[in-house]
Amino acid sequence: MPSRVAIVGAGPIGCAAAAFLVQDGMAPAMWSPTGSRVQRQADRARLRCAGAVSGEVDVEWLASPQRLAEFPVVLVCLPANAYGDVLGPLNAVWRSGQHVVVSGALSLAPLWIAGATEGVQVSGWGTTLTTTHFQPDGSLHINPLRSRIDMATLGPLDLSEALQTCADLFGERFVMADNLLAPTLANINPIAHAAEVIPNLTRMESGEAWSLFGNFTAVVGRMAEALDVERRAVAQRFGLALPTLQQHYARSYHVPQGPLHTMASAIVEGGMSPNGPASLQHRYVLEDAPFGLAFLEALARVAGVHTPVLTACLTLLSTAYGRDFRADNFLLDALGVDTGDAAALLARCAAAANPAS
Repeated sequence: MPSRVAIVGAGPIGCAAAAFLVQDGMAPAMWSPTGSRVQRQADRARLRCAGAVSGEVDVEWLASPQRLAEFPVVLVCLPANAYGDVLGPLNAVWRSGQHVVVSGALSLAPLWIAGATEGVQVSGWGTTLTTTHFQPDGSLHINPLRSRIDMATLGPLDLSEALQTCADLFGERFVMADNLLAPTLANINPIAHAAEVIPNLTRMESGEAWSLFGNFTAVVGRMAEALDVERRAVAQRFGLALPTLQQHYARSYHVPQGPLHTMASAIVEGGMSPNGPASLQHRYVLEDAPFGLAFLEALARVAGVHTPVLTACLTLLSTAYGRDFRADNFLLDALGVDTGDAAALLARCAAAANPAS
């Protein structure tokens, strides 16, 4: 069992991770450049939780990012659009022997981190621990832990050791892949969020309160299904078989599989639907368009897979926002994603994910 765990990021996912750890008798610490969603006093932070974890949660608050070097395990819970400004400087903080876990890793971020510090173990999860959201009264509503989280790892640890670390923290729900591309492509957020927000952009722009899954109609379901077909086609070209979007929702929300819009209705009936974004400045676009959709489109080019629906959605979002989301993903250049073929990229990720091979 890890003796000390630090969490980077005090948004909903970081706070939910802290709550689950405290519930299980651990004492995590947190650091965030803002921490605006938690009540802070000196070296403590407090939040109120409801749902899968209920009551007040109190954790240590780290005054500086340099203190992260003290912890053997660090869980990174940051949106991908904070990778450059927040996670980038932390690459100078990591020390050899640390295990850095990236929750909901996008755009092969673990490969980027591992290249910055020799001897650091880096694991990437294909999704977050749970779904969660802050309520209007400031409390955090937390849904149950997902039943399955795909992950991959790179560094000096044996794969089983890295897997055991994650299981010790959050239970036996992690499935180890032997290639970093597997959990990257298993992350369904970019395609799901694109289908959810594109029909509701004016709701976001107007600041309207609207239920995310309550408005997941058959129209949204058809868009999401088409995007999922293209995501899995890219994965198949890399030799990877991934769960469908329906399977992901069944595991995440514990509802029966069926047409996506009927699954969404069951999520609403179970009281698990958050409100949709009430602003255009939301991670569902600012994170998922450049670091999810643009990255998946780049992988499709490398693999020679045609993705007309994904490309159309990405172009539409770029047009609506008046910015080039494809150019916002600095990791495409940093990792040289477009500079090789599918076999070469797969080999890079496989070698990194299993250094003993």
